[in-house]
Amino acid sequence: MRLRHFLLLLLFASGNIGAKNYTEPTGNAAGLRIVLVNPEAYSVHIAEYDPVACKKTGDVGWLSGGRKIDAVRIDMPGSEMPREGLLERRIPADRRFAIGAGFIMPKQSISTSLMGAISPGGASAKALTDSQSAFCEAPVFIPLAGQFYELHLHPQPQRCESTLYRLETLTDGNLKRIPVMAERIRFPLAPGKPVCPESGP
Repeated sequence: MRLRHFLLLLLFASGNIGAKNYTEPTGNAAGLRIVLVNPEAYSVHIAEYDPVACKKTGDVGWLSGGRKIDAVRIDMPGSEMPREGLLERRIPADRRFAIGAGFIMPKQSISTSLMGAISPGGASAKALTDSQSAFCEAPVFIPLAGQFYELHLHPQPQRCESTLYRLETLTDGNLKRIPVMAERIRFPLAPGKPVCPESGP
């Protein structure tokens, strides 16, 4: 079972997940920044989801662990220079939209990962399994045109926290983060098998 889990992770890590690349809207749009709380610990790839069909529809990009740091910036308030753990995109406004992790894997050396594949009952495979995060729930919400949002992801062993905020610029120039209540796409079975709010218990 542990070997099967490890091979599944490697399959998702290859990036050949079958969805097309995400396309930013050209009409009414909002802005979204995704923040990974611990980019030193996990590799995370971001995907768009269809909240009705309950499947992944677009590969957005690597939040952490990719071949290069994502450098796209969309003039959001509070933008930082490109670094691991930050990603910004324009997102469609005035319709239901869902975005979240398409892949999560603990960061380990290649040698440790190979040892885990070769010896599924060994310490390397156990360390990978024990540190594997649960899939972060993807918020389903209706972005408002011209507004800016921020999604914080915090993967941890066997669980993951995802928190969505709307950003408001105060008169002194500081940012206020206002929590946004949203339905969630859940991943109770395995990566690639999401459950949308309409079909959940």
